[in-house]
Amino acid sequence: MALEYQTEAILLTARDWGAADRMVTLFSREYGIVTFMAYGARKAKSQLGGSLQAFTHLHLSVANGRGMDSVKQCDVQTSFREIREDLTRLAYANFIAELTTGLWPERQAEEEVYVSLLAILHLLALRNPRIAALIGAWQLMALAGFQPEYNLCTLCGQKLNLPDGFSYEAGGGLCLHCNAADKVPFSLADRDFLAKLFSVNLNDPGQFAISAKTLINIEQLLHGFVRHQLERPLKSLAFIKQINAL
Repeated sequence: MALEYQTEAILLTARDWGAADRMVTLFSREYGIVTFMAYGARKAKSQLGGSLQAFTHLHLSVANGRGMDSVKQCDVQTSFREIREDLTRLAYANFIAELTTGLWPERQAEEEVYVSLLAILHLLALRNPRIAALIGAWQLMALAGFQPEYNLCTLCGQKLNLPDGFSYEAGGGLCLHCNAADKVPFSLADRDFLAKLFSVNLNDPGQFAISAKTLINIEQLLHGFVRHQLERPLKSLAFIKQINAL
């Protein structure tokens, strides 16, 4: 008889497998990123099918398997239905999910990341999803060890006298005297907003205003920084561009 264990997890992605099964990737409180098989989940009478939805917060009973562990039972803790029923929220949640799976390897427990992901999903469900995803993505990058330097020049160490520049390859700001092939403009407003995003309490973000120009600049910095660190573009960003163009 297969041994069973319990875990609390957030379902990041789900895809159909075979005729009636579903393969799910989750971020578990106890085990980090895990991939399980849900046998028969797509059958009409299955009790798993309705629960194993993207971005659902679950409590799972899982059985050890030779190839892949399988979900035996799951109870919904938080459905986050607001995300799945809104195309824009869904697009930004997919970005957060893809970023998460790109930053952390499988089976590496990360309690702080798990707690942050739950808080980010709550923000995505209730607040402006564009801002929520921006806050969440930068804070996830920091948790993964990729927080950029935005007060000092990353090459010479001098204090930045903004406006200066920013380099994805160097990992942050550059002064006027230092150059890099990917150097882009970096203003005082950009620096202040970036610092604000890192300091936001995910559970109580409060209210703040930001200009459209600065918002776009920090989004572009994020996308370039993520692409450099992961060494590949994220498919979810192309979807977001399509949604924003509608």
